[in-house]
Amino acid sequence: MVRDIDKIIECDWKSIEPAPESSGKNVFVTGVTRFNDQIVQLLDVELLLSKIYPQYADTKIPMLTDVQRERIKALNILLVDDSSIARKQLGDALNQISIPFDLCKDGNSALEFMRAKASRNDAIDILVSDIEMPGLDGYELAFEVQNDPALGHAYRILHTSLSSEMCTERAHQVGAHEALVKFNAGELIEAMLRGAESLTAN
Repeated sequence: MVRDIDKIIECDWKSIEPAPESSGKNVFVTGVTRFNDQIVQLLDVELLLSKIYPQYADTKIPMLTDVQRERIKALNILLVDDSSIARKQLGDALNQISIPFDLCKDGNSALEFMRAKASRNDAIDILVSDIEMPGLDGYELAFEVQNDPALGHAYRILHTSLSSEMCTERAHQVGAHEALVKFNAGELIEAMLRGAESLTAN
């Protein structure tokens, strides 16, 4: 329990590193950074909220027609999030409707993964990425993907715990097609359907 706040510091996502593997699983830490020669841990807000408020995640999955399901199933989907609970929520949502997907823990590994897939003529079609991540954040990832001819066709969906018009506006500025607030499984699936329709139309 936090009793009071000693200091508020501002730091760039590039200065934040993923939590070390030695931290273990189901810990409430999503990354670390340094401040005045001290290590500062970043709380995994999604995991914390899911423990305090089990109803935090809206996992109601919309009913899909066979055509809709097959349309999404045919696409290469990549989910990117540094939060273990968010990755589980994303994965559970797609597993419930039998949609295959790949997972990455951060923006740098996602970009590397996408480039490797594209080099094998198996490019990612739908990218779903968190915004706040260590290293390469979701905004930067969307921008890099949009500006890489081998990756740019991907339908880019950003999602965040921080709900604001500013997040949505910036997401569109960097090349995201959609910006969603975590976590509503129905909204995510509907966004993917729009992505599938857009890719089919193009």
